[in-house]
Amino acid sequence: MNDDSLSTLTQMTEGPVAPADRVYAFERVRDLCRTAPRVIRRARTRLTALPDPTGDCPAAADGTLMLEGGLILSAGVMAVTVREAVDLLMARFRHRLRRLEESRRGQPIGSFPANAA
Repeated sequence: MNDDSLSTLTQMTEGPVAPADRVYAFERVRDLCRTAPRVIRRARTRLTALPDPTGDCPAAADGTLMLEGGLILSAGVMAVTVREAVDLLMARFRHRLRRLEESRRGQPIGSFPANAA
């Protein structure tokens, strides 16, 4: 468990992202900072919603985490809704953080399937 007061959280939005989705994303990132196996110094997320959605994935979320020691993780996802994109992004970050911890302990690192969150 980490103290999220050490983390700087930044959020940017593009397009018509609902205020409730912005709050949801902020809370999910804050929770990730609290529960991460390593201290997250900075977290940046960008939420994107197309004003006139066309296609299967009109929403996107991407982000960058700067961990203690200067290691940087980044990820991005596309989804049907902004909330779904946030959930997928958090799942991807949790997976990558777990892999880092496994590698620190000398355990084999599992692969992340392309079609998984």
